[in-house]
Amino acid sequence: MGASSNMKSKKKNNVWESFLRHFRRPAEPSSEEENVTSSVITVEEVTGSHVFNIDRYSVQKLNAKGRFLQSATFKVGGYDWHLMYYPNGDTRARNCCASIYLKCNAANNVAAQWTYTVLNQKGTQLWKSCKSNIYTFNNAKCNSWGYSNFLNKWVFESGVRKDDCLVIKCTVTIVKESVQKCVL
Repeated sequence: MGASSNMKSKKKNNVWESFLRHFRRPAEPSSEEENVTSSVITVEEVTGSHVFNIDRYSVQKLNAKGRFLQSATFKVGGYDWHLMYYPNGDTRARNCCASIYLKCNAANNVAAQWTYTVLNQKGTQLWKSCKSNIYTFNNAKCNSWGYSNFLNKWVFESGVRKDDCLVIKCTVTIVKESVQKCVL
């Protein structure tokens, strides 16, 4: 029994030594020192909302296609924003569906995403869009993003017609990335 126990002990030691050979650091320091740096990307988000009320919606719906209603300017993250709502669609819309665009007045690139929520006059949510992808707003290239086919018939019938008022809440989230370099 002593020989069998001794053999098991040697096998355990061989396995342990093999493990240590593969994962043990070298005993002697390397003659060449490695220069290692790292960087970290941090993301900061700033969120704000604006409620846009369109009273007497039935009268506004008489506007020609391509004509828009503009919200008051609101600030999120230090930037000026406003909504452009086309009751009968912009010139790109099909079937005269309502269109809505979020516009930013920024000289630099501003990355943002948004959601639109249609409310009734009591503030009850009737419909909410999915959160958009992150888009870049820039006055030189593209300063507005949105939906050319915004309101479907169900949303219109369920709340807008009853109150003759359209209430749109737009929630904007600005996404700021920064790279911080750390030297180790």
